[in-house]
Amino acid sequence: MTYDLVIKNGTVIDPSQKICEKKDIAVAGGKIAAVNNYISDGNSHDVIEAEGLLVTPGLVDLHVHVWWGVAHLAIEADPACVYRGVTTAIDAGSSGSNTIAGFHRYVIDQAHTRVLAFLHISGMGQLDNNIGELEDIRWARVEQAIEAAELHSDVIVGIKVRLTENIVGSNDLIALKRALEAGQELNKPVMIHIGGSVNQVEEFLEQLRPGDIVTHSFTGRPHGILDNNNKVIDAAWDAMNRGVIFDVGHGAGSFSFPVAEACLEQGLGPGTVSSDVHRYNIRGPVFDLMTTLSKYIHLGYSIGDAIALGSSIPSAAVGLPDNIGTLKIGADADIAIIEHRKGPITFSDADGNERNGNQLLLPVETLRKGKRFNPQHSAHPNLLGHPHRH
Repeated sequence: MTYDLVIKNGTVIDPSQKICEKKDIAVAGGKIAAVNNYISDGNSHDVIEAEGLLVTPGLVDLHVHVWWGVAHLAIEADPACVYRGVTTAIDAGSSGSNTIAGFHRYVIDQAHTRVLAFLHISGMGQLDNNIGELEDIRWARVEQAIEAAELHSDVIVGIKVRLTENIVGSNDLIALKRALEAGQELNKPVMIHIGGSVNQVEEFLEQLRPGDIVTHSFTGRPHGILDNNNKVIDAAWDAMNRGVIFDVGHGAGSFSFPVAEACLEQGLGPGTVSSDVHRYNIRGPVFDLMTTLSKYIHLGYSIGDAIALGSSIPSAAVGLPDNIGTLKIGADADIAIIEHRKGPITFSDADGNERNGNQLLLPVETLRKGKRFNPQHSAHPNLLGHPHRH
């Protein structure tokens, strides 16, 4: 058989199939055609030599912001995603019912990255950094959200609501109620953004259903999932035990090494790892999803477990087809080729806490339905201990 491309001699890590060994992968017609210990490249139009590199499913980032030019925090999708190993990016509420049509036409339909979205319960989505989208609760309109999600059902994976005081004022409980009403009607998960709210996080967690998602789970801001004694609160354990997903959502202000470490010591790790990459953190402390996954490798996760938290697990969390986040034969040829760099690395969380690591995942090449994308840069100097001088 003639293949479009063969990836040779890479260490294939596919958590969906429990594969972690050196294999070759063949691609034809934008699909994965074969995964074997040896595949001849004699009849292939193209070859990627992956000796010494990791070959994984294209990553799935559960929380990004890519409604460029409209949402204040948004960036271009492709440079931050498909060029850096993320083949499926899920925008977390940049658009609402008033703006989803434009987001669909001008970003989702144009990007090489597979872009999907949580629809914000606020009709405006996230327009401004200084005026919260739910300070006026009239923006939280359930019927309009349901209608918009149904009209754009091919790209909407759930409903988003942000519950921080400077975003929602004192309207957090009513905003959550309306988001849950929309999610219930659509039979889709609700993603809640926590940290810095008026009301206690327990009041939010007790209302969540199995499959709903808490993002910024390991925030160091007030009203997080640790009590004043650094213990995981009962409401978090209860939520986790009934199937609520605790997502990282690193962001510029929402991931704390001390909180994550305390949670891990007590047995509460992330259900998914996402970057929350946007214009305020793309040059640090987030950079990209691979760096966020590398932080969990530093915290003790195996590479395979970290890749799972950024591929097959988030894909399943939002009900994507089983051809996403996997390298199984017949799946879309969405593939990340990754360098596992070893050496001194300085990781920073959102609060300025640093950890000195020695393992970093870096994008080498990404395939999206078999098309090749090379990263526009490698590791940022701030990670390697050589920050830009001003």
